[in-house]
Amino acid sequence: MKPQMKSQMKPQTQHMITVLKATLRALGFTNREVESRLGVSRGYLTRLFSGVMDLRFDHITEIAEVIGVDPEEILRLAYPPTQQPTDPTTQRLREALGVNRPESADTGATGGALLERELERIVAKTFRKMFAAGFEG
Repeated sequence: MKPQMKSQMKPQTQHMITVLKATLRALGFTNREVESRLGVSRGYLTRLFSGVMDLRFDHITEIAEVIGVDPEEILRLAYPPTQQPTDPTTQRLREALGVNRPESADTGATGGALLERELERIVAKTFRKMFAAGFEG
């Protein structure tokens, strides 16, 4: 009997996979199309998304790049910036690195609504790029 891979997956990994899958759907990509663009075998994304293969940072960046989204945007979708650090260590880290979070007009929105708006923004940006390039790419 084969063990359930998803149950062994860390919640953060499952969250990132959910964001990747939602991004692909929102942009109208199929797994097969992305696999073709990545130059990998058919079923690769199914194995990656089901936990058969460990999700690595390289996977996230490669998928983002072939669908025309900055990898940074994928990470922002998964982990939107917060207004206040969750703890003093994070605050010290932000200060040490000189990282300032942009003010958000969406401070009252729920996480789901923010994710949806961010996906819509990315989709619109991607379509603008595609139309500007005349679908060359």
